[in-house]
Amino acid sequence: MVHCIMVDCFHNSGKTKGIGFYRIPVVVTNQGEKAEELSRERRERWIAAISRDDITSKDVLSNERVCGRHFVSGQSAKPWDKYNVDWVPTLNLGKTKYQQENHDIKEARAKRAKERRKRSLERQEREAAEKRKKIDVSGLPVRDVDFSDPKEGSSKEIDSSEDIFDHDCAFQDHTCSTLVDSSTQTQVDVSEVMTQTEEFEYLFKESYKPIDRDFFDSDEKVRFYSGLPSMDILMTVLDFVSPHIKRRTQKLSLFQEMIIVLMKLRLNMPYQDLAYRFQVSVTTISRIFSSWLPVMDQHLSPLIYWPERHQLWKTMPLCFQQAFGTKVTVVIDCFEIFIDKPTNLLARAQTFSSYKHHNTIKVLIGISPQGAISFVSEAWGGRTSDKFLTENCGILEKLLPGDMVMADRGFTITESVALKQARLVIPAYTKGREQLDPIDVEKTRALASVRIHVERVIGLLRRKYTILQSTLPTDFLNNDNGQDEVPIIDRIIKKDRQQ
Repeated sequence: MVHCIMVDCFHNSGKTKGIGFYRIPVVVTNQGEKAEELSRERRERWIAAISRDDITSKDVLSNERVCGRHFVSGQSAKPWDKYNVDWVPTLNLGKTKYQQENHDIKEARAKRAKERRKRSLERQEREAAEKRKKIDVSGLPVRDVDFSDPKEGSSKEIDSSEDIFDHDCAFQDHTCSTLVDSSTQTQVDVSEVMTQTEEFEYLFKESYKPIDRDFFDSDEKVRFYSGLPSMDILMTVLDFVSPHIKRRTQKLSLFQEMIIVLMKLRLNMPYQDLAYRFQVSVTTISRIFSSWLPVMDQHLSPLIYWPERHQLWKTMPLCFQQAFGTKVTVVIDCFEIFIDKPTNLLARAQTFSSYKHHNTIKVLIGISPQGAISFVSEAWGGRTSDKFLTENCGILEKLLPGDMVMADRGFTITESVALKQARLVIPAYTKGREQLDPIDVEKTRALASVRIHVERVIGLLRRKYTILQSTLPTDFLNNDNGQDEVPIIDRIIKKDRQQ
């Protein structure tokens, strides 16, 4: 016969019929780490539900049972069914001595707090009684205060005023003193409130002062808000682009308009936040952003170019020369950016990436062996394969006979590159073989050591411009206000790569 271990539960297997009794879970150590962790958590929660002062989680408790009266369904859930309500006993848990002691402690604390409040009120009453015995001159109107020298008989006048006060207001002693104290306190409170209000308004105006050129007093601020390395470069870009910009508002300078665009790209601030910072409307911020991007793309795009072959050969890094000679022209890879789910079903299918399990856009990027970005494609739907994107983005048109292209295994474009009389270098496959040849292993290792640079550039691009890390709205996939056929996302990617 077994008894239920719960407090105030008197069921046992001899007298109680139709109720099951269940063992306290033990820690399972021979079924893996997850099973051990799950069983340990269940055991601790059972012991906490039992809530007895004489047991701990370290006790064996192999002969103790909990009856079905403490479960909702009348029986314990399976050990793996963690989210079942009966995974831990929850009904009729009783009350322990420890809980009673906690209740007594709380009552004692409440009693002591009540006594402290009572003593505080008594002290305040004593202080008020002492004040009533004196005349507070500061509580009188200004016209009734004597500012003469005390040595010239002022003490006599005060004494006479005390007599008058004692004779005329003796029966209203408490009332008069209360009025005097309350009027004095009211005057002080009003003055303090007025001072605090003025200080708050001043701080509010100063904190929301629009950002201007004086705000960027260090290169660190320039790097944080714009992504550019220094204030000199920021001003150079402004001088180069600003002559081609049509101002959208007279309230903001051209410098502030460009900073708005850079802050949006660098930190992905919401339009509402930028509107608060620069004290303009959200519509104005949107117009500034959409009007600056095409101009910056048009005038800064010449900064990104495909290098000449003799320049590449002359400045080829040593790590490329040792493994592949001087023929490497470009290292390519693709990266994806999350977007909101389009409402159009066709667009939703074209942008869904089976690799990311999300709606994305895919961009092909190419870097030179020197680490500079030499090519960035337009944005394509996430469903597009790497092969199709490479063959249709225009990068193959830039290859010359004898060039070498480095890529990952997913770029099955050997024939397409060969048509340009160039060579594709990708990691070796183990398809049809048990293992790679030693020569292929060394080539793959050398390729991985240099191809990592393109992944570093992609990571740097994402970290530098937070807008590429977030989920872009579908508005960015549309054309620029219908004026041309270039989506905003293409403008953003081209502008980011230029800096």
